Amino acid sequence: MKAQLLLLLFTPYLLLAQSNVIKGQIKTTTGEAVPFASVSLKNTNIATLTDSSGKFEIKGVSAGEYVLMASSIGFEGFEKKVRVSKNASVFEAIILKNSDTQLQEVTVKQEKQSRLQETKPIAIKSIEIKNVITQNVLLTDVIDRVSGVRIRRSSSMGDRSDISINGIRGDAIRVYIDGIPMELLYPNFDISTLPLGNVKRLDIYKGVLPVDVGTDALGGGINIITEQKSHNTFRASYNVGSFNTHLADVNLSLTNKKNYFLNFSAAYNQSDNDYTMKALVYETNRVEKVRRFHDKFRFFYGGLTAGVHSKPWADELRLTMNYSKGYKELQNGARISHIPFGEADYHAENLAATIKYDKSFLDEKIIFKTIGNWSDQLLNYKDTTANVYSWSGKIVGRNTPGEYVAERLTDNYSRSWINRSSVVIQLAPNHKLLASNLFASQRLKGIDYLESDHAKDYLRIPQTLMKNISGVQYEGLLLSHLTLSVAVKRYDFVLNGAENNTFMMIRKKDGFWGWNAGLKYDLSESLFARVSYEKGFLIPQFYQFVGNGADILRNTNLLPESSNNLNAGIAYLNKSDQVLAISGAVNGFYRRQNDIIFLGSNITRIYENADQARTLGTEGEATLKYNNTWSLSANITFLSKNFTQVKDPKNQYLVGSAFPNNPNFFGNLELAWQKNGLGIRNSFFRAYAFYNYVAPFNHIMIGKNNSYKTTPDAFVPVQHRVDVGCSYKFPVQNLTASINVLNVLNAALFDNFLVPRAGTSFNAKLIYEITKF
Repeated sequence: MKAQLLLLLFTPYLLLAQSNVIKGQIKTTTGEAVPFASVSLKNTNIATLTDSSGKFEIKGVSAGEYVLMASSIGFEGFEKKVRVSKNASVFEAIILKNSDTQLQEVTVKQEKQSRLQETKPIAIKSIEIKNVITQNVLLTDVIDRVSGVRIRRSSSMGDRSDISINGIRGDAIRVYIDGIPMELLYPNFDISTLPLGNVKRLDIYKGVLPVDVGTDALGGGINIITEQKSHNTFRASYNVGSFNTHLADVNLSLTNKKNYFLNFSAAYNQSDNDYTMKALVYETNRVEKVRRFHDKFRFFYGGLTAGVHSKPWADELRLTMNYSKGYKELQNGARISHIPFGEADYHAENLAATIKYDKSFLDEKIIFKTIGNWSDQLLNYKDTTANVYSWSGKIVGRNTPGEYVAERLTDNYSRSWINRSSVVIQLAPNHKLLASNLFASQRLKGIDYLESDHAKDYLRIPQTLMKNISGVQYEGLLLSHLTLSVAVKRYDFVLNGAENNTFMMIRKKDGFWGWNAGLKYDLSESLFARVSYEKGFLIPQFYQFVGNGADILRNTNLLPESSNNLNAGIAYLNKSDQVLAISGAVNGFYRRQNDIIFLGSNITRIYENADQARTLGTEGEATLKYNNTWSLSANITFLSKNFTQVKDPKNQYLVGSAFPNNPNFFGNLELAWQKNGLGIRNSFFRAYAFYNYVAPFNHIMIGKNNSYKTTPDAFVPVQHRVDVGCSYKFPVQNLTASINVLNVLNAALFDNFLVPRAGTSFNAKLIYEITKF
């Protein structure tokens, strides 16, 4: 028995003794390195990417004969047979030839980085932006088509997006840009305002996040991976659409033979958001079709990056400076009332600097990465009018100043310092240890211009919140078919603030532990099953601790919200070149949220820990491709999120009832047709039709026995949305043109709070790109 136990314990390490290695370097015909090229072994799930100097290494390969494949956009594919002997290394110097056309995707059989992400033990949906950029205008449009994900936003560009992943939503879902929390980079800008031009990939985590990405996300997150070209490129795009919507961006990357690079990017977005909807008109006291009249949005972004790569002292060193500015008129609050806003607005400005440094050691057995960011933001909010507006756009009376809550004229300054550092240690082939630490400090201060006595101005009191979140994660391949990932995390925070009535200084300090684990088993080359679990925590936000200086009071006894998250599923990823290819996945999920942070409904309100909720759900997705021409993709999500515990005796009727503002049954269906050489040789054409379905769900609190039939006014009605569009890529002019028609059937659509969305609208886009000039 002891011998069997020892054998079981040491089996993984015996497997690691295998040291067969395939390594090499990829260059162009002119001798330049090809970074981030795909390298794989044909008919296996073994793949990697070259580093910034074009080098690659595949460890732990069993002895035998393989077909080595390499590819990169703009180059012809490469294939060569290689023989691997026991305990030996194979070195291959690969030369990639320029492709006759850079318009088509490389067709060699390979796994893209997005596919590699989706085969990890934790549940990830990864999207290459280049594949969807002609069909979508905003990042939120891309994300909203993923199974298990819903984004609450109106059709008003610039409005806040409320992201829900498998039933957990709001502040519990974090958005990251290259692993840095967006709420610290750009505190008052939204994911929907970010330009698509600099984005390479979206990774959507459903539950567990790796320690080098996640912070205090409670049940999922979105990581936006930006791109720095390693060759000279110029890209510009312009989009025009309904409601005086214009989006433009430009990106210029310059490099030299000494591996220095310079990147300039800029973007401008605007929309009047003057779509029509139904609302109660004051003068007639009837519900009529009206046009939104005070909802303009303007946004500008400019950035400059300089750096160097592939040096003995740095794999990459990058310094970025960017400036952004936004303006938004406010037409309504979270819901549509009979009185719109006619003059309230805000301006925001942000100045930020980021430095990034990567360095590998010991032949890339140790990789160190660090990124630091400083951000300074000003938010000016104005709500001073005494005019009362009707949905007709006319002034119909006078009232006490202030359209939203009360008369306000304020400046709020937010300054943040962030650093994330991580180290990856390759313990052995297919076994690595990852350690990561994120430190963030945020300081808030402001001015209330309507308060003449500075001593009574609550906003002038500096307040700080510091977070430190660290973690260690192990990931390894055991017994050739089993991949294990396990991590432990430490959360610490310190709050220094002030009570908003007495101005008494307060200090809150706390720390706690969390952990997660994921397991994946390869049933075959294309079929695998996986399960993951996380004990996650959400640190309350500034305003939840100390109030907002107006109608919300402090609660320094507020506890972190916690959640137990379980995901389990099975996936089939077709990797063959068959005429008919099918891929699909089914996933089940369980969430139990404890100490849910919510805003009380009394006249004097505070954020409280009161409720407990449970979510059970399942999601599925499938893609069918025929002859690389037709494709049909579908996904569906069903979930049930209910209150399981309510502390307030007056609200016990909520136990067992559905959580509000949470769609529980929705799905997407898309049919696409594409063809090379349509009309013009080496051109590329794609057309699609997209359908979205959302079943009725409650937008306010309801009792356990209430339903859509018994209380229809408490529910958002069923929604059917149909979009169509097409794109055409010209072969010589490096030009892509696309047109999309949204909500073709002019169906009644709403956000999660019953705010009407736009009817039929259109947008047209032009993309011009030059590479390697």
